[in-house]
Amino acid sequence: MPQFNIATSQNIEENYEKGFLPQRNDKNLFYQDSSCRSDLSIFQLNSENRRIIRKTENFSFEKIFLNDFIYDIELQKKLYSWVKTLEWDFPVSSIKNIFTNHIFNYVYVWKNEESKIIAYAVCYFSPTISHIAYVFYDPEYSHGNLPIRLVLQVIEDSQKLGLKYCYLGRFSKETGYYKRNMPGFQFFDNNQWVEYNS
Repeated sequence: MPQFNIATSQNIEENYEKGFLPQRNDKNLFYQDSSCRSDLSIFQLNSENRRIIRKTENFSFEKIFLNDFIYDIELQKKLYSWVKTLEWDFPVSSIKNIFTNHIFNYVYVWKNEESKIIAYAVCYFSPTISHIAYVFYDPEYSHGNLPIRLVLQVIEDSQKLGLKYCYLGRFSKETGYYKRNMPGFQFFDNNQWVEYNS
């Protein structure tokens, strides 16, 4: 059973450090449940990371401040259509909330070679940490390299910004297991951050 913690503007980073993650429907509520992160002080791309970047180099992205991002009914319909096709448990109200009324402050907008938008990654950036919180992508790309590239790009950008950690959300053998291959990977276990040993 996850623990919950109330967030204030002063303790958001402290919550992340203690293994808490923001609850999608309430920006003031954090829960503690299988959190993971990339320690950017030991950032190093492995051969699998480089392969994924190479396989997705034809895609382009733009990082947009969420206050400048237009969230409208057409976008909401598209995102909900993707979510429904992917069979994710993600109601429309939650989608709208994370884009318009949460702690998250940036969104990456990804396009394919034809300049068609194929993915969004909603993130939180502070002067010391980042968190790639939610990703939405065209189901056509669900079995390719794009979903992993979304995460890798935020990690790489965070390292270039000189941040300490990039938080990656949940991790278990059932949820986000691919994240164990991310640079500097750590997960929160027994009240401490530990490296993953396969």
